[in-house]
Amino acid sequence: MKYFCKLDGEECEFAIERHGDRLMARRGDRTFQLDLSLIGDGAAFSLLVDGRSYDVMADVQGEKVALQMVGERFQVHVEDERERAAHAVVGQKGGGKQELRAAMPGIVVAVKVAVGDQVAEGQTLVVLEAMKMQNPLAAEAAGKVTRVLCKQGEAVANGALLLELE
Repeated sequence: MKYFCKLDGEECEFAIERHGDRLMARRGDRTFQLDLSLIGDGAAFSLLVDGRSYDVMADVQGEKVALQMVGERFQVHVEDERERAAHAVVGQKGGGKQELRAAMPGIVVAVKVAVGDQVAEGQTLVVLEAMKMQNPLAAEAAGKVTRVLCKQGEAVANGALLLELE
């Protein structure tokens, strides 16, 4: 899975993969072996990077993550490839017609709205199952559902138009 991280205005991309019992992170041509263990209530972690140990405190607020490690505090914005694709294909905020498109090929697990429904920003409209994970697709802005072009159990292609709002 690819992750996009933004720290101090600089963006970097990591590919995280599991190889047997090992977790590997690749950035460009560099690969790191990781071991991450949860400590206590879920805010503290023990992190090993290529055998070097770090104690990490994490405060996760959606895509924004505050990390404290090595005596410093960092604000990091993290987005995985599914979230990035979903943000790219869901309509722009503001007035006018909005389109909700599939961020990847998958199966429609649920259609949570019908034509004529008023929806709020952030409301889940469709749940799409892809790669054995359920991905809720939400409204980028408030609006009214004008067309529903998918149904539960239907297979959809990447970029398929699922519904329209205005």
